[in-house]
Amino acid sequence: MRVVITGASRGIGRATALKLAADGAEAMTLCDIAYLDELEALATNLRTSGCKVRTLKADMAKPAEPAKVIAAAVKFMGGIDALVGNAGITAPSKLVDLDLATWNRVFDINLRANWLLAKAAHPHLKRSRGAIVMLASMAGVVPQLPTGAYSPTKAALIMLTEMMAQEWAPDGIRANAVCPGFVHTSMTDAIYSKPALARGREKLVPLGRVAKPSDIADAIAFLLGPQASYITGQSLLVDGGLVRSVLNHVPGVAATPKSK
Repeated sequence: MRVVITGASRGIGRATALKLAADGAEAMTLCDIAYLDELEALATNLRTSGCKVRTLKADMAKPAEPAKVIAAAVKFMGGIDALVGNAGITAPSKLVDLDLATWNRVFDINLRANWLLAKAAHPHLKRSRGAIVMLASMAGVVPQLPTGAYSPTKAALIMLTEMMAQEWAPDGIRANAVCPGFVHTSMTDAIYSKPALARGREKLVPLGRVAKPSDIADAIAFLLGPQASYITGQSLLVDGGLVRSVLNHVPGVAATPKSK
């Protein structure tokens, strides 16, 4: 498998690269805009497993950048079998306080860049009958306050993925979205380093824990792999049951009987 992963230096992107390499991926093009030392360290690690790796500094906010990433990936790997659109940003805000520049930047990176990446990759994925996984969020399935433009971008990304799945199915390309719930990454460490906050979140999740990046990477690898060859246009919640559990937290509802 020849894979392109954006936002690959840390968290879910890094875990996905490690998982795919462990599964036998032959080549990867990894890109990010920050933490480039960590990206290079990851690449060095992956090369020890026999995977060919190229790293790129890429700013997904720039309209020309996604096509440049794909062109460089094809030149390096000879083609593309899988695309993981993982790069994204947050900018928490109330909608009434959100400024236009921030709204546009969040949409440019979280949505437009993924469209342009997939569009540029299309002919190569058609040739390989490849697959796309876009990283959405549970915040794209249900609104989460106060995420400002973030929830709308992830909802739009889910629909974009469904559109690609339908339009490109005749080309042999599959497209699915993964929607993580709570995940402990370096980005969210400020939350999970506070015991009370961490326990509070864990208690909300029916499975009783917050996800590790590897939990999300496992789902991505499945959707890219041959076991998912008949799955396209889906949005997979990887949230420990959180989103569907809202009625369990309604005051006055009878408690679930404890198992004996």
